[in-house]
Amino acid sequence: MNLKAGLPQPLLARLASHIPDQAPLTSEEIGALRTLHSAAHAMRRGQHIVAQGRRCAGVWLLADGFALRQKVLTGGKRQVLHVALPGDMVGYPSCFFERALFSVVALTDAVVCPLTFVELTELFEAHPRLALALFRSSAGEAAMYGERLAAVGRRGALERVAHFILEMAHRLHGVEIGDGISFRMPLTQEQIADILGLSPPHVSRMLRRLREEGLLEAADSELRLIDRAGLAALADFDESYLCARAAPAEEAASASAVVPLHLARPGGSRLKL
Repeated sequence: MNLKAGLPQPLLARLASHIPDQAPLTSEEIGALRTLHSAAHAMRRGQHIVAQGRRCAGVWLLADGFALRQKVLTGGKRQVLHVALPGDMVGYPSCFFERALFSVVALTDAVVCPLTFVELTELFEAHPRLALALFRSSAGEAAMYGERLAAVGRRGALERVAHFILEMAHRLHGVEIGDGISFRMPLTQEQIADILGLSPPHVSRMLRRLREEGLLEAADSELRLIDRAGLAALADFDESYLCARAAPAEEAASASAVVPLHLARPGGSRLKL
């Protein structure tokens, strides 16, 4: 990836969607993002951004590409916890613990912007709307954890696969990848299995059933939702957990007072309010 190029459009689209009242990013906010991007690191596919069990001293803003947050168990088994898209912060909450709780691995070639606590504080104090956008993104991730837990605990295999496909279609559309109906799935069947608590052959069988029932078309990693309403009914899919409420403009003014409460440096004083 060319780090000298302009800001990645998926990143801009994701952050803009979380700005209060969805007002356009200002020139000052874009300038702040350009400053972050100027220190970006290119990560190769499969490279660790955060390594489980090692010290994690800050956070990273995923600017381009995809990443997986995963827990590696004794014996080498893994559970994929989250698929990170451009605009997601990784390294949180591991940065608040002695050692990283999970690994974050680049799913594709990716670009990440490192942020120390000092830099994060300065960004949030100078640009509270960006602070609110990043924390609304983190709130969305927490909502997805709840849905994933419900899926693994209470949904059948077919419903899990259908629900995850709809979720990815919606999220990718939010970063201007695909149109919400047709898209390229960035995950293999093995990785989807690790997310949903299924085996790869089981995922393959469920995808075949969805095709046979006329709900979707699949050719390699290219997916097309033929009957989105039918797929949503099957999966009991309600996209509201992916759509944070529109934030009123006054929330931006108070963001600098709210956000720092969560960003007190370990062993240090609270951030300036």
